[in-house]
Amino acid sequence: MLGFTPGTAGAAFEPPLENSCINCHQDLAVERLSRPVTLWASSVHAEVGNTCDGCHGGDPKDPTEKSMSDGNQFYLGPKEEEVTGFCGKCHQELSEYFQQSAHWATGTQNCIQCHGTHTVQRISLEIIDPEKCGTCHGYESADKLKGVLSGLHDRFGASREKIKLIKGLPTQPLESELDKVWKQLRQVRMVSHTFDMTRIEKKAEEVKALMVTMETEIARLERIEQERKLLGWGLILLFTALAMATYLYNRTEKIIE
Repeated sequence: MLGFTPGTAGAAFEPPLENSCINCHQDLAVERLSRPVTLWASSVHAEVGNTCDGCHGGDPKDPTEKSMSDGNQFYLGPKEEEVTGFCGKCHQELSEYFQQSAHWATGTQNCIQCHGTHTVQRISLEIIDPEKCGTCHGYESADKLKGVLSGLHDRFGASREKIKLIKGLPTQPLESELDKVWKQLRQVRMVSHTFDMTRIEKKAEEVKALMVTMETEIARLERIEQERKLLGWGLILLFTALAMATYLYNRTEKIIE
């Protein structure tokens, strides 16, 4: 097993036993060359199985320096102005949206300012924070964006939990609808890379409309479930009352006799 200890994200992925990039770099004395392995180990790239060669090319099966040869298409890394296009090789849609943004128009912003390099983390609302966004401008617009995304995610999560609690009724159609809403919610996250609040809010309203339909159906099933529970308790009380009445009647008859 490799010598490094994966972080929370990396724990879901077990790297190949033979990877010359990792095996060599993790033991190098120069931190500039060894630290990327530590950072990568706790990244979403490690979690999904994208090792060094996914970005840098080379041959991770070759333990010699030839692994980093031109013949093995080794690539040291993109220049600052090439980063967005480089990341877009795998994240094409996100890259295209970002290139429609005011951030891209500055000529100084790219993916790594928000997402990092070797320590790339899953997309999360924590990326939007005053320290990071407030470096270049006020935080008001970023906070508004975070509020829109947070509201949608909270509402989606609440519906998902309600569906889990529904018992004894068919929820497959609801789960399919939930999947549709999630796909549209992901599109809001994609569009958010334009940082165009008009476009983002318009897409968010489309998702909210889907959520209303889903929430209405959830409420209907919850009412049916509640009515069944009340009916069940009513029947229990009725049978209990009948049993008591029968018992008292039989007891009275015996006393009379």
